[in-house]
Amino acid sequence: MNQNLIEAMTSIERAKSLLFAYEKAFLDLNVEPESREQADMAVSTFYAIQEAVDRAANHLDLLDGDCRVVDAIYAVNDVRRRTLKTED
Repeated sequence: MNQNLIEAMTSIERAKSLLFAYEKAFLDLNVEPESREQADMAVSTFYAIQEAVDRAANHLDLLDGDCRVVDAIYAVNDVRRRTLKTED
């Protein structure tokens, strides 16, 4: 598998872990009424970031699938090439 793809997938998993920890630590805090609007904006921003990370993860999963198909095609072509050489 492509090393860059592996690195990207690993980074996404780290980002998901950080988001999980942040959500558990900060999104259930009691907020003073005068800070409610700002807190609501922070929560909305958090979920927008989480959604972007999830979309990126989905795209990377699709790319991983595409890479596997390409690898399989290369493997089949390599076997055909070797088979043709041995038959000659």
